[in-house]
Amino acid sequence: MHLYCSPDLPSRSLEDGSIVVGDCFAPCGSGPGRPDEGWGNYLAFGASGRSATIERAPLTGLPLYWTRQDEGVLCSTSLEILSELGCGLAVDEAFVGNSLAYPNLRTERTGVSGLNELLSGSRLGWTGTSATTTEAWSPWNYIAPQPAVSVDDLARQLEAVIIDCTRAWCAGRPEILLELSGGLDSSIVAAALDAAGADFSAINFATAAADGDERGFAAAVSAQFGRELLEVLNDEATIDLVGMPNTVRPRPGAYGVLGGLDLAFEQAVGARSVAIFGGIGGDNVFDFDTSVAPVIDALQACGVSGTSFAALRNVAQASEATLWQAARLSWRAWRDGPRSPWVRETQFCRNEAMPEQPLPHPWDDAPEITPRGKRKHVAAIRRILDFLDRPERWTGRDVIAPLLSQPVVELCLSIPSWTWFTGGRDRAIARQAFARRLPASIIWRKGKGRLESACSAAYLRQRPALRGLLLDGRLAALGFLNRAAIEAYLARDGISGDHDYFRLLEIADIERWLRSLESASRAARMAAQR
Repeated sequence: MHLYCSPDLPSRSLEDGSIVVGDCFAPCGSGPGRPDEGWGNYLAFGASGRSATIERAPLTGLPLYWTRQDEGVLCSTSLEILSELGCGLAVDEAFVGNSLAYPNLRTERTGVSGLNELLSGSRLGWTGTSATTTEAWSPWNYIAPQPAVSVDDLARQLEAVIIDCTRAWCAGRPEILLELSGGLDSSIVAAALDAAGADFSAINFATAAADGDERGFAAAVSAQFGRELLEVLNDEATIDLVGMPNTVRPRPGAYGVLGGLDLAFEQAVGARSVAIFGGIGGDNVFDFDTSVAPVIDALQACGVSGTSFAALRNVAQASEATLWQAARLSWRAWRDGPRSPWVRETQFCRNEAMPEQPLPHPWDDAPEITPRGKRKHVAAIRRILDFLDRPERWTGRDVIAPLLSQPVVELCLSIPSWTWFTGGRDRAIARQAFARRLPASIIWRKGKGRLESACSAAYLRQRPALRGLLLDGRLAALGFLNRAAIEAYLARDGISGDHDYFRLLEIADIERWLRSLESASRAARMAAQR
């Protein structure tokens, strides 16, 4: 095994001769750990004779792409390096169809033929003649049937583990910048950074429209901890929904509608070497479920009981529904049975061209007794993992998601779904855990900022360009798109309060990515010929 790493990437050798690159913390987060017992953001390499293994940390592990070569396996975190070393960039059309039909379903297969991603929590093994991947960590191992302790104790445990994990991430990172939206999740990270004794500042993105202006909430949090807050205004005129992304990736990446935020961040931060912390994953890890699945789980675990009735009442209250509405929906859900977490999406696509089943993932096979709410919980965590490398402003930067730390996720998975709605509030345990550290206006707020106005304005402004991108693009040429449906929607005067244009923007992002990959493939072939 030959291993080449940037000198800026932490690395160390273990007693058995294996090499760990990246952050690998001990279970308590108090120092460096081993992959077989620790957690973090690492890749662990081991070799013996002609055999070799590479293990990627669960959840937050460093990305790694690999491809089978004549004499072995070629791996890299960079698609550009793989291309320079002879890896072809031919597009995998089956992957493209799967990306259209099952958005944000990240599997080991990528958009480059023959190139796989080593998923977080997986291990790649090379025997000298063949390469295989196996699962090294599974979320299903941490789901408990009922809470072993009270809600108060769970809140204290959650507070402690988030602070401990945040403290571990802070070590060796002298300059920390928190993306502080003013919502509950990023505010919890602010409180954890302060409790960990970190020296940090914050940045808040605001839009001209009121629905995306969270500056008041962010200011309340930064004032609570006496931290500097940089307020950046999103320039909606800079949003480009049709231009090719700046970075060529093996799968769809940057969102066009977030281009204004990405540019504003670059203008504000520039080339400063800062570690970017954020609250990404909070909704997913804290089991923010808008369905009645928690009620079904309580009935399955406790039968018709006071616990089940309390779950019904709390879920109804959190959803601003009546008891009768919640009961009717619960009965209907019980009767219909569980649904697939990835609904097949065919809007604006040719139904016959879409795959009938999604590509496989190691977490697909949940134990049969797994409660419905917990299946949704795991699916939500899977979904957010597809966002960790998408924003353009994070490319090439040190990005930390403390709420996706392995100890935090394992604790949250062990908490029954209905317990998260105690008191009729979503994410109730997380709210209680940090209630004494954050302003009441943050802890108890129900809503959150949105970018709807900015997105709809960008869509309406660039609709003619979107027409050309979609109707004359590669996806249409490959037969994936329903051109008549797209033409009919684009011809409408406005958006009439619907959100179908989001689906068009999602398809446009895939089209932009596909064009960038094909362009890079042509450039690589020309360079090879020269």
